[in-house]
Amino acid sequence: MPNIVKIKLIDELERRFGKLKKLPKSLSLFDFPNGKVRVYIRYSKTHGSNQTFYGLRKEDLKQLEGKNSFICFIWDSQSEPLFL
Repeated sequence: MPNIVKIKLIDELERRFGKLKKLPKSLSLFDFPNGKVRVYIRYSKTHGSNQTFYGLRKEDLKQLEGKNSFICFIWDSQSEPLFL
């Protein structure tokens, strides 16, 4: 089942910047339309004690090397995404 929080974020980014292109072999890496910026979107549900866990894949992180890129952390109860 698709993650609704992630879908809303992608919809908002596309509204502002144009259609994002999902990179092959990843469900979390996207290029912006101009190809000059890449975003890695990671979601975590909120677990007990109000904690989150984000598994960052080494293969995905390697695809950020040498690119203008952001890592974006999202979770269900947040008011805004966290971009690094």
